[in-house]
Amino acid sequence: MESLGVVYLYRYAEGANPARRFLKSYGEFPAGITHDFHVIFKGFPDRQSLIHAQSLFADVPINAVELADIGYDIGSYLEAAKVVGNERLIFLNTFSRILVPNWLVYFDRASRRPDVGVVGATGSWQSNTSGYERHLAARMQQIRALLGGKSKDGPRPAENLLIRKRRLRAYVVAPFRYLYCYAEFGRFPNPHIRTNAFMIERNRFLSLNFPSFTVKSDVYKFESGRRSMTKQLLSQGLSPVVVDRAGKVHEIANWKSSSTFWMNNQINLVIADNRTLDYEEGNEEFRSFLEHSAWVHPWS
Repeated sequence: MESLGVVYLYRYAEGANPARRFLKSYGEFPAGITHDFHVIFKGFPDRQSLIHAQSLFADVPINAVELADIGYDIGSYLEAAKVVGNERLIFLNTFSRILVPNWLVYFDRASRRPDVGVVGATGSWQSNTSGYERHLAARMQQIRALLGGKSKDGPRPAENLLIRKRRLRAYVVAPFRYLYCYAEFGRFPNPHIRTNAFMIERNRFLSLNFPSFTVKSDVYKFESGRRSMTKQLLSQGLSPVVVDRAGKVHEIANWKSSSTFWMNNQINLVIADNRTLDYEEGNEEFRSFLEHSAWVHPWS
């Protein structure tokens, strides 16, 4: 058994195309270091569909891990970590695409540093409260206008009364939703390693506190909440770092300038995913919105 294990999640519900794209990138860009390759086959409804999926990996030696479609991505990583024996694991989600050769060498070198707790392909300073903070002041101002049947642009004589009531209710509820998000996630800056592609010691990963992963918000809390993976490791005196396509390691303060996620065309990104693809394919206005979401204080 190798000390390194690559864990790729192949979820049936996403179809075969993401797995094909990942396999193409896996073959095109050598890892640069020996490793075991584990594939989680998640949520396959019958033996025939599972055999067909496994046939995509016919040319690659793999260890198959079969799981039901529960627990979201992180829950699947947790279950896989319990049954494999590698010292360190890198977890890759269904939409991962490798972009450079020697990618695993870079993760391996960074993870061997004694002060490093987790190595990510991407990190962010974003908090779930940021959007509320950007809009809260504007919404409070609009309540007065809505009560008078007007908006900041003038009267709305044609607006349906029911629609006005629904909009008013949304504005009134917004502060309470903000308080919930604040309690669970805190405020910007909220540095966290994104869980789309990250390497961590297996035993360290298994020692973390995990939510139940019964609802999507559990995933968000584990990634960026007050008890996130990143914050748990920070409390142990360990650093969360991002590695770029030159193998350079970036501490929290340098994540923005690393140009790996939602910044500067992501020119240093090592492993792409569906969220980095959103930025890649977005227009200038949308890219600017994403950049501000990840890196700019909401009151700026």
